[in-house]
Amino acid sequence: MRYLFILLVLSSCSTSLYTPNTRNAPLFREQGEAQVSGYLTSGGFEGQAAYALTDHIAITGGYSFMNSKESAPISYTRKNSYGEIGLGLYDRTRSFRYEIIAGYGFGQATTAAAYSFFGVNNVYETTGKLSQLIFLQPTIGTNSQNFNLLFTPRVSLVNYSQFEANGLVKTPTNKNANIFIEPTVTAKFKLVGNIHGIFQLGLTIPAGSDVYFQYNTTNTSLGIQIDTGGMKTRVFRN
Repeated sequence: MRYLFILLVLSSCSTSLYTPNTRNAPLFREQGEAQVSGYLTSGGFEGQAAYALTDHIAITGGYSFMNSKESAPISYTRKNSYGEIGLGLYDRTRSFRYEIIAGYGFGQATTAAAYSFFGVNNVYETTGKLSQLIFLQPTIGTNSQNFNLLFTPRVSLVNYSQFEANGLVKTPTNKNANIFIEPTVTAKFKLVGNIHGIFQLGLTIPAGSDVYFQYNTTNTSLGIQIDTGGMKTRVFRN
């Protein structure tokens, strides 16, 4: 557990503008199940919820935030405020669960950065506002009672519409949205009753080389989840 905290602290030291939220992958079993989670993450603190509308359709939502005083590379207040909503399909077998969720994200972040439209090599406290965050998120996971592993190879389309620094507001021109491959591995382990511990480790990999904003290459999350359905193997009958 000590090493998990060390990894979490190291990944949170990044001054990146874009830090993906914890991948919300409920992997439900049947209609009426719900999950509520809280995380300490690379991007601060995060709350998530998910609900199974039917035996095959689920909705998800989450919000992350951070407010931290930093001293490097300049003195500034690092802030994150990101939200996501999603709608997806899910199913299961005796041994596995799987789903695919499509979603939309919104929010902004403040960091210390040097952007060409504010002057070369000038580092300012800079706020970037998302104009586009669309993601497609498939997940496959094991289906057992006490411990499960999940793999989520998410793909996101990300763009920022406006940057503000040193009293100036700039809208980047000739800057296209960027595609990121965001794979994660999640471990879910039963603590007591319907309460589970969650650890997630993910990567943020740009599909191209023309990314004009900072992004966090490694994402970690450690949290607690209340799962009304648990992770039980469903009994199949012919």
